[in-house]
Amino acid sequence: MRVFSNLAFLVFLVALICGKSAEAANPDAREILRTIFTADIESVLALSAAPEHLRSQATIFVYGTSGYAKYRDGTNGITCLLNRDGFFYGSSAFKPTCWDSEGATSYVPVMLEVGRLLADGKDTNSIKAEIDAGFRTGRFHRPKRTGIAYMLTGDVNLDIKSGKVLQNAFPGHYMIYAPGVSGTDIGYSAEAAKQDGSLPFIFAGGAGGSELAYLIAVPHH
Repeated sequence: MRVFSNLAFLVFLVALICGKSAEAANPDAREILRTIFTADIESVLALSAAPEHLRSQATIFVYGTSGYAKYRDGTNGITCLLNRDGFFYGSSAFKPTCWDSEGATSYVPVMLEVGRLLADGKDTNSIKAEIDAGFRTGRFHRPKRTGIAYMLTGDVNLDIKSGKVLQNAFPGHYMIYAPGVSGTDIGYSAEAAKQDGSLPFIFAGGAGGSELAYLIAVPHH
C-alpha cells in the first residue's frame, strides 16, 4: 500500500474539514457518482475494500437506476458496497467499503438511503436534510458498539465507462466507529499532522455527520 506524503495527506484533511457543499467544490460530483456500472464490475470493486479472507462470504449491494439493491446474501456478517456519499464533502471519488455486522445495522442503511436519493436526482442539501431527519425520528441510529469498516482499496477515481481505477484520491485505510468523537478527544491537531502524516484522525464529513463518525487509520507498508 503506497504511503502518501504528509503534504498530500494534509491537503485531503483540509478538504474534509472545510466541509464545502458538493456543488460549490465540484459541481459534477453527484453526476459522476450516479454512474451505473455492471453488477460484476461493481461487486468486484465493493469487495476489494475487505481483507481477502472476508470477501467470499460477504453480502454485496450494487447500485442501479433506483439506488442500491442486494446482489448477494452473505454469511459472515460483512456487508460491502461501492459507497457514493463523497459528494457530501465535494468529492467525486468512489468509496469501496465493507462494514462489520454492527455497521450493517447503522452505517449501511444510511448509505443505502443516500444511494436511493442520489438515483432520484435529489440535490445535496435535500439529501443531507433527509438523512438528518432520519436520525431525529429514529429511523437511523448510531452504532451501539465499537466496530470496523474496511476501505483497503481507498477512495478511488474511476473511469466511468470501464470502472477501472484511475488513481487513489486517498489511500487504503481502516475506519473504527467513533460517533460523537472529535479530533481533540484523541489528541489530533493539524500542527501535529504536519510532523506526522500517519496520525489517525476523526472523519465526520460523510453521510450522517458526527452520528456516523469514524476514527481513520492508514496502514503504512
